[in-house]
Amino acid sequence: MLSGIKLSLAITCVSSLVWAQSNQPSQRPQNPTNSANSGSTGQGSTEPKPGDSVKLEIVKSQEAIYPPEARRQGIQGQVILKVLISENGDVETAEVVSGDPMLAESALDAVKKFKFKPFIRNGNVVKVSTKLPFDFYFKEKMMGEGVSADRSATSNSKGLGPSPPTDTPAAGAGGVSLAPPDRVRVSAGVTQGLLIHQVAPVYPQEARNSRIEGMVVLQAVIGKDGRIKDLTLLSGRKELASAAIAAVQQWRYKPYLLAGSPIEVQTTITVKFNLR
Repeated sequence: MLSGIKLSLAITCVSSLVWAQSNQPSQRPQNPTNSANSGSTGQGSTEPKPGDSVKLEIVKSQEAIYPPEARRQGIQGQVILKVLISENGDVETAEVVSGDPMLAESALDAVKKFKFKPFIRNGNVVKVSTKLPFDFYFKEKMMGEGVSADRSATSNSKGLGPSPPTDTPAAGAGGVSLAPPDRVRVSAGVTQGLLIHQVAPVYPQEARNSRIEGMVVLQAVIGKDGRIKDLTLLSGRKELASAAIAAVQQWRYKPYLLAGSPIEVQTTITVKFNLR
């Protein structure tokens, strides 16, 4: 069906949690899969010292409830929250960065009940800021290996690991060391071969009633961790575009390697809508 979508003393991290919806709600959070980068706290070196935290660890999570109205309307999509975690590991504040409002409230309600292991930097417990993506999709629309092979709750999570290694400089002409590109453009066929988790779109009812078919072409940026970082509509009927974006933003890929190291890629993804 588818062919290849500030804080003082704070550190920004990224994690990944997934909630899936079938005919009966199933909202078990998965182990975080994205890597995290520990930045400077403004007090000396950015390098962790002995005893400092190198991971953001979730020690308690709360199942999210898939909103009944969103389920009825077949709404899928990703909600990204920015949360501030206090020194004792509680969620101090949470705000929506992006996502469907119908799904966002459920994500907010759930994340406020999360508990994290206190984060230590330079020997001190500090507040930490992080962005958490929440995926809402219907289980029957999921294809591939899944986001994680581990289906256990995040209470047993090992947390967020260090970022992938930085790119290795390539040898240029005359032996000059050239900085590697931040991003490379890759064909749709290549990225299709890296796809490991795919969520099919829900056909919009209005488009179905109007017998609207066609292809939606998206320009995508895939991060080093294999998650979709950005989607831009290139072409396609507006009646179909939102459903395509909501599905593709939850796709996962094997990291694309350049000189043995992960690198961001830009590609195109085409989603086909056919009435049968």
